[in-house]
Amino acid sequence: MKLIKLAGRNVLRHRRRTLITAAAISIGLAAMIASNTMMNGMDRIVSENIINYETGHLEVFARGYYREEGMFPLDTIIGHPDSLVKVIEQIPGISGVTQRVKFPARVSNGIDEFPVLGIGIDPQTESRVFKTKTALVAGNNIDQPDQALIGVDLAKTMGVGVDSVLTLIIRDRNGTYNAYDLTISGMINTDHPLIDGNAVLMDIDIAKELLALGTGATEISVRIKSESQPEEIRKKIESAAGPANETYAYKEVYASIFEVTGFKRAIQFMVALVVVIIAAVGIVNTMLMAVMERIPEIGTLKALGFGSRIITRIFLYEGGIIGLAGSLIGVITGLLLSLYVVFVGLDFSPYFNSSDIGYPIKFLIKGEIDPGMVLIIFLFGIIVSVLVTLWPVRYATRLQPIDALRHV
Repeated sequence: MKLIKLAGRNVLRHRRRTLITAAAISIGLAAMIASNTMMNGMDRIVSENIINYETGHLEVFARGYYREEGMFPLDTIIGHPDSLVKVIEQIPGISGVTQRVKFPARVSNGIDEFPVLGIGIDPQTESRVFKTKTALVAGNNIDQPDQALIGVDLAKTMGVGVDSVLTLIIRDRNGTYNAYDLTISGMINTDHPLIDGNAVLMDIDIAKELLALGTGATEISVRIKSESQPEEIRKKIESAAGPANETYAYKEVYASIFEVTGFKRAIQFMVALVVVIIAAVGIVNTMLMAVMERIPEIGTLKALGFGSRIITRIFLYEGGIIGLAGSLIGVITGLLLSLYVVFVGLDFSPYFNSSDIGYPIKFLIKGEIDPGMVLIIFLFGIIVSVLVTLWPVRYATRLQPIDALRHV
């Protein structure tokens, strides 16, 4: 305890220098915490958007469809989805199952024509898996075969609204083009750019008829009650679906998106780490200056019988105190920044406008604090501060008393 008090007094000898060094540490740690909070929020929003509006937790395809999913191959479909849905619904741990049909199409408002993603949905079971119904901001859900839902961004682009009529133009599995008039029953705002800006949701039976699919569907989407055991449920679904079908988790379906997210997280963390390393260099410089200024004191301590171990501990305590102060300031600053990101969010829309960046997230990002990571970053700051003190301490412990006292 006496050594800690002594180290504390030594640190306070040069308050300005200590404060600058601690501030450098705090900036790096605050950047780490804030970037981690933002990336957690982005990961959560991306996952929720994909689960709630595109795939559910798990998706069942006909074998071979997934490899060509981007091409929407209508000759590789689930032949009898109704019976398979009933079987999957009986598996414990599943909260909802629904079938969908996805296909490329074009829509016309009578003046302009736009490419869209057509999604045939079952109005009776859609809400068991997806949150499309809760995203309604105008009009009503689909309750007639000739009705459709579109996103607010697509409605704005096309200059249409509730009760407007759109002409859907599609090519069926035989290569024949079909046109069908749909009345917009409602508009949705999901915060998913693909759904809001490029999708038309319609009754699945009409979609099947227009695409000449018979009773088939392109996919079956599954929502599970808890994400703690997805692999077990997946194996049960695969067993129930048989060898003609295959099951994928949502992160596998959109593996490229989550790879990009991981890459961005690594880049942001590395930038913050560079700041911490620069701060560590500052600690080395501070401690080296402290050693040079206190050579006579070190000689006196050695002459009085203090060994190298005790002197090492004094300097390590000093580095630890600086690291603790910097880490505390960094954590507090990082949490304050994080709270702003969590409750207010960062709005990047003025910089990107309505650009499609190919990512299932809009430009208002709200973060999510990870307490475990905050603790790890806090300890990381202290440990780094202590470790980088070892190099200047080596010089102090190698001094002989007679050489050190010559500086008096």
